[in-house]
Amino acid sequence: MERSSARLKVFAILVLVMFAALSTRLWFLQVLATQVYAQEAQNNGVREIPIDALRGEIWTADQYGEPKGEPLVKNRSSLEVRVDKQDLEASGMAEQVLGELSAMLDIPVKQIRSDLESKLYYDYQPKPIAEFVPEEVAFAIRERQEDFPGVQVRNASVREYPMGEIAAHMLGWVGQVQAAQLDEPQYRNYGPNDLAGQTGLEVQYEKWLRGTKGLQRYVVNSDGERIRDLGGRQPTAGNDLVLTIDSQWQRAAEQYLEDSILRTRQVFDEDSGTYYKADAGVVVVMDVETGGLKAMASWPGYDPRWFVRGLKRGETCYLGLTEKCAQADTAAPLLNRAYQEVYLPGSTFKPFTALAAVKEGFANFGSYYPCPSEYVHPNDESGASFSNWSPVDLAPRTLAENLIISCDTSFYKWGSDFWFRYQNDQLGENNEPLQKDLRAWGFAQATGVDLPNEASGFLPDAEWGNDPEQRDLFGRGGWNPGGYILTMIGSGYTSVTPLQLAAAYGALANGHRCRPHVVDRVMSSEGETVVKKVNGQCNRTVPYTNAELDYIRNALAQVPVRGTARLPFLGFPLSEVPVAGKTGTAYRGTQFQDTSWFAAMVPANDPKYVVVAMVEQAGFGSDVAAPLVRRMIEKMYDIEPGGQIVSQTGQD
Repeated sequence: MERSSARLKVFAILVLVMFAALSTRLWFLQVLATQVYAQEAQNNGVREIPIDALRGEIWTADQYGEPKGEPLVKNRSSLEVRVDKQDLEASGMAEQVLGELSAMLDIPVKQIRSDLESKLYYDYQPKPIAEFVPEEVAFAIRERQEDFPGVQVRNASVREYPMGEIAAHMLGWVGQVQAAQLDEPQYRNYGPNDLAGQTGLEVQYEKWLRGTKGLQRYVVNSDGERIRDLGGRQPTAGNDLVLTIDSQWQRAAEQYLEDSILRTRQVFDEDSGTYYKADAGVVVVMDVETGGLKAMASWPGYDPRWFVRGLKRGETCYLGLTEKCAQADTAAPLLNRAYQEVYLPGSTFKPFTALAAVKEGFANFGSYYPCPSEYVHPNDESGASFSNWSPVDLAPRTLAENLIISCDTSFYKWGSDFWFRYQNDQLGENNEPLQKDLRAWGFAQATGVDLPNEASGFLPDAEWGNDPEQRDLFGRGGWNPGGYILTMIGSGYTSVTPLQLAAAYGALANGHRCRPHVVDRVMSSEGETVVKKVNGQCNRTVPYTNAELDYIRNALAQVPVRGTARLPFLGFPLSEVPVAGKTGTAYRGTQFQDTSWFAAMVPANDPKYVVVAMVEQAGFGSDVAAPLVRRMIEKMYDIEPGGQIVSQTGQD
């Protein structure tokens, strides 16, 4: 009994000791260690890592047998170094870190500092300082992260341009989203490190190209070590763009334009006593049935690959992106002159003002109209005269003949008629028939092309001319006959974009206006589904009969045969591929040389395409723009090249 009792006592003591130990441990955990474990629990958190989506690709038209034509923009991987300026400065190691980065990346410390001061990003944004970093350099930074506070290495998908500079103005470029963009509603789902289109199609079709980010979720401890994977979602690639652009025609347009400009610079301009500057130019080819742009070249250009690897100082100066240059470069190569710049159209405007004169009853197709060397507005006491391009009287001619030889003075007379209608009928501002008739072709308004920042052009009118700020422009205290007279020949203060003019000639070709567009369709990244079809909305007819349009087209078909474009088209097979076109020479004052224009519809008997060429400070339309259009049409119709890319005809 005594032994049993002793055993029970020992067991009871053990139970009490164990209970006491458990109680003590519980008290320790709940009271003494609460803060410690709470902190550890807080440090063991969920981290969400965004996964960038591949951006959609951009392809040319598919008319050569391939599903998407040729690739203009694709993707490739890049290791990128970014620096969080705030974290770097807070570490107190800025000088040391910048010095090491400079040595490892072979970038001057001064350049890195400049990148960190960029105003394109908020100060809290990690700013990119190097792309396409070698793997061994990226590994060294990651391995010694404690020595590089504020420095990040990330895998990024960057744009690749298989065709180099081709179509750069249309494509645009991609960059880290800018500080100003983050404040805009369409960028509300973007972060400061995200990429976004900045110009061209890249920004116009940003919502289609971007794709949807993926997300990976992890549980990590206080040291940032991964404890377990919580899964997530995969990114969805952006949609692809298939353009209306013909890759072969686009290459040709850019090459021929550059060739023409360089050759024109070798021609001496007797009027100015120097060689032609020929400092910029445009070629546009448009399908008149759909509004689809088959080629659109603007010169000077740039290489979009510069933005991928990072701009060098000389490139930054050339592009006009900094004021810290020894000599300012005024070339403005980032400007797409086809639709973002306006010009005096010169005599390429005459088909539309001629139709306006017919519509308002000032001219008809059966009468003859004088073509003297000078014209004076009736009852003009100042005696101011308006000169023709020819110093001799060219005798009365039909409206068609006046278009063929590009007589200015017959058009001046119709400008006076519009003035008397405005003055005598007291039509009032915003009710002028000439301006109304010209707006019906799309002038003085954006074409609606699917590219950003389009210019609208301008038509001077009484409201503008009578504005107190404009009165001195006319010298007689406001709107006067000269406004109408000069508008009739595409001069004075009239301005158009080359794309506007191409769209107007497209309407002249078949009677309806189309919205020019570069994208044909938006496709899924797999290339199987059409997400969005883009069309030219060719449902706006112009207020002229087929007979009236035929008359003008037939007249323009004689311009390359026996008119102002006869010499540039010598030897061209016009019987096989008839061309209807109009030369233009826009006078810009004594401080500039003339702008050379030619606008054509081809084939003239059943127009399918409009081809427009413009070269700044290059002289007569027949000398530069007309030969350039000929060379383009030869490419389009597989005709053996002939003639000169720069001729010397001395005609409007």
